[in-house]
Amino acid sequence: MVYIKKMVMHGFKSFAKRTEVFFDKGINVILGPNGSGKSNISDSLCFVLGRLSIKSMRAAKARNLLFMGSKYIKPAKEASVEITFDNSDRAFAIEKNEITLKRVVRSNGQGIYKINDETKTRLEVIEMLAQAGIDPYGFNLILQGQIQSIVKMHPEDRRKIIEEVAGISIYESRKEKSLKELEKTEEKLKEIGAILRERTAYLRNLDRERSQALRFKELEQIMRRCKASIIQKKTHEKEKEIANIDKSINEKGEYKEKNKEEINKIQQELEKYSERINEITKKIQQATGLEQETLHTNIANLKAELEGLRVRLENYENKKAEISRRMTEMERSIPSLEEEIRELKDESPLVAQKSQELKKKKEEMTKLEEERKRVLALKTELHSVKERIKDKERQLSRASLTSENLLKQLEEYTMDLTYENDKSCADSIISLRQSTISYKVQLSEIAQRELEKEKAISVAQSEIQKSEKVKKDVESMDVCPLCKSQITKEHIDHVNSDATSKIELAKSSISSAMQNLSEIREKIKTIQISLQNTEKKISVAEIELVKHKSAAEKKEQLKKMVEEERMLKDEILTLENKRKQLEEKTLDVSKIEEKYDQTILEIEEISSRTAEDVDTTLLYKERDLENIRSIIKRSTRDHGEVSQQIEELQASMKEKKHRLQEKESQEQDLQTRFKKMFEERENIQKQIQEKNLKLSEVQSGLRAIEEQINYLKIGKAKIDAEHEALQMEYTEFSEVEIIQGSISFLEEKLQKTQETLQQIGSINMRALEVYKEVKKEYDIVQEKVNTLDKEKQDIVAIISEIDNKKRRSFMKTYRAMNALFSENFSKLYSKGTAFLELENEEDLFSGGVNIVVKLAKSKYFDVTSLSGGEQTLVALSLLFAIQEYKPYHFYVFDEIDAALDKRNSERLAGLLNQYMKSGQYIVITHNDAIILNSHLLYGVSMHDGVSKVLSLNIKDSIPQEYLQPEKKPEQMPQAYLQKATEESLKREIAEHAKEEIAYNVAPLANETIEESIREEEVKDNMSSNNANQETTGD
Repeated sequence: MVYIKKMVMHGFKSFAKRTEVFFDKGINVILGPNGSGKSNISDSLCFVLGRLSIKSMRAAKARNLLFMGSKYIKPAKEASVEITFDNSDRAFAIEKNEITLKRVVRSNGQGIYKINDETKTRLEVIEMLAQAGIDPYGFNLILQGQIQSIVKMHPEDRRKIIEEVAGISIYESRKEKSLKELEKTEEKLKEIGAILRERTAYLRNLDRERSQALRFKELEQIMRRCKASIIQKKTHEKEKEIANIDKSINEKGEYKEKNKEEINKIQQELEKYSERINEITKKIQQATGLEQETLHTNIANLKAELEGLRVRLENYENKKAEISRRMTEMERSIPSLEEEIRELKDESPLVAQKSQELKKKKEEMTKLEEERKRVLALKTELHSVKERIKDKERQLSRASLTSENLLKQLEEYTMDLTYENDKSCADSIISLRQSTISYKVQLSEIAQRELEKEKAISVAQSEIQKSEKVKKDVESMDVCPLCKSQITKEHIDHVNSDATSKIELAKSSISSAMQNLSEIREKIKTIQISLQNTEKKISVAEIELVKHKSAAEKKEQLKKMVEEERMLKDEILTLENKRKQLEEKTLDVSKIEEKYDQTILEIEEISSRTAEDVDTTLLYKERDLENIRSIIKRSTRDHGEVSQQIEELQASMKEKKHRLQEKESQEQDLQTRFKKMFEERENIQKQIQEKNLKLSEVQSGLRAIEEQINYLKIGKAKIDAEHEALQMEYTEFSEVEIIQGSISFLEEKLQKTQETLQQIGSINMRALEVYKEVKKEYDIVQEKVNTLDKEKQDIVAIISEIDNKKRRSFMKTYRAMNALFSENFSKLYSKGTAFLELENEEDLFSGGVNIVVKLAKSKYFDVTSLSGGEQTLVALSLLFAIQEYKPYHFYVFDEIDAALDKRNSERLAGLLNQYMKSGQYIVITHNDAIILNSHLLYGVSMHDGVSKVLSLNIKDSIPQEYLQPEKKPEQMPQAYLQKATEESLKREIAEHAKEEIAYNVAPLANETIEESIREEEVKDNMSSNNANQETTGD
């Protein structure tokens, strides 16, 4: 267990000289008259532990902590307190059995902390003390007049005491750290949230453009699928047609081969028949020569000629009869027609003129029709050009709208940009981050320099102290400790000069170091401000970098859209020129149409007038008459020619018949001679005729089949070409999914898809590619947000868990302390009970803790209405409850029993004796019972404004029979106790007086040491002589 072994005070308040106080592990009691400086010991303990509140140490300002001077002693230039802790159990993380802590304050307000003679900062001291659970503001330090403040304190402050005892401060520090982390996380969330909102807005616009592009792409894909499906369907149909044609060609080819075989067979048979006929003819010729053959040939020729003449004669006769019939009919119609013409001539003499006019109009109308067709073709072409212009203008409008949107977005992105481009922005971020690293390195280096300067100042101050001490000590020395020679005035002057030069040098060093330290701290502040500004600039630059990237993408899109607009404008300009040319060519179309319509009207008018008028009828009648007469003339001529030809044919037939008869008579003679051979030959010739007829039929069929095959091949070639074209067209859609359905269904779907595509406005196809990149960046930012949000939730969960642990720890401590508090109060005060009560049990930390006291007759009292002694008992009960629940290493009680009577003081002494095993007690008191139960007594006296401490081992000064456990404090005679104490103190005072006289040799040079001792012995009442130091002591 850590305890205080020793405390050294020098120049602190009334302790002008170096004063050492050794403490025991048990109860250490400090006593002395009022104004002797007892409470200055507790103040010095608070001072060395690192308290900053000067008023809590009963001083108005830091200078008042220094010894103010007396009749014989000068004011102190600095005050120091040094405390030594036992570290046997290594409560402090230092591998030494003793830890020395020292604090110095100078008249200029400068303070120095040291641990084992090494200069440290206050923070380092506080951290070291915290390792052993020592707090300079802890509840183990109860200074003068503070005991009742525990009772009178606000309930919330009382609750904080329980929190501290419960160790909730660790939860509070964790919670504070978690809250700082939560604040940082929320700040990061705000920063990234701003980026995310900007990205979200941009992504939302891109998503709309992407949806339109996807819809456009989907429709295009549907259109491609429809086209691919239609092409595939048509391809399959063509393949089926080709297959059918191939089948037909194959079938007809087989039939053709059969016909060829049959033709070959017939030709072979004909060859056999011809050979046989040749044999028969050869035999006949050998027998009759060529006569029979020639005769037979002549007969056959004559028969053929007669048959031809007969057919011709029959035709001529029919023709002659027809001519005669027609001539009869026309001759019958002439008289009536001539009569009608005569009548019409009498009525209209202008027929010829109107007929000529009508003929001209018709010729004119023919020319107009050709011109009209040409102009209509131009108009059709003009309409097509206009439609194309409209389509291009729509495309241009969409492109312009897209460009405007892109330009607006670009303006939004480039607004308030401080960097020229993303490269400069990225370079700036890299540079700023390097600057941040540089600033942090500089801060680290400067912090090291600051620590070195502080150490240098501390070393210089220590050197000044040593030099001053040397100057003081050398005057009181007779022999030099180094050279062992007698100290002379020159020796003293030399030492003083050397010490003065060292002091001046140290002061100069301190001044320079302080100036450098001020400059370093100012530089640290400047660098920290620069670091904060740089981090802000990095955050702004990162956001701007995102804008630059977005702007660059928009610029690229805008560039493409501008190029597309330029191309569209060029196309529109070309089409406009063509339109103007066509419009110039079709300027007269209205005139042509008007003239054409006018001509039609004129023709209709003339036609209607000639139809209604007699002239047209007369013209037609005359034409009919002329035609009839012309026909009659031709018919008469033809009739004569036909009659002559009939006569010639009849004469020729007669002559042929006569010759035939002659030939047949000659043939009859020959046939009689070669009858059998002629019959055989005739039979063969009949068979040849039949075979030739059959051959002709087969060859005709063969030619028909060949024509059909050729036709099929031509059709197949055409279909093959179409099929190949479809296949070539289908290569564009080779990977497209096919839609099932009929061609009509697919064509209808294709038409609807094309119409929908035309209705869609401007499309930014670039959005598909940009969306992926932006979505990727968005997902990264979103992931960061999710991570930060998860971190935030984790931190909130940690805070909630800390609050729960804090509540559980608090309630556990509260219940235990409440029980201990009630038990201690019952031990100290038998007339009642006391307990702690929470103001708000639902929300523990929004309310405080009240102390409820129940006295006789079941009456409850507020602690503020109790007497001073009762309040002290309540406060002590709470303090000892804290001690039992969470023991401190040591306690300092300054007159906590001032308001207690003898009986309650004895009870308090009993409690102190009970708890002394768990802690060290330093008690400032006037109470006999507590003095009797102590291990060490320290008497504090004051002479000429200077306090002195005298120690007394009470066990050695009091008879053993009064120190037995069964002996009660009140059984010891008060007079004996007072006498033993005074005698012991007088002996100590005498010893100290000798030292005081030896130390002040200079001012007391005319007095002897023995006289000083007698004078000190005469002064039996130290407190009355030092009444003027009342305020300084307490």
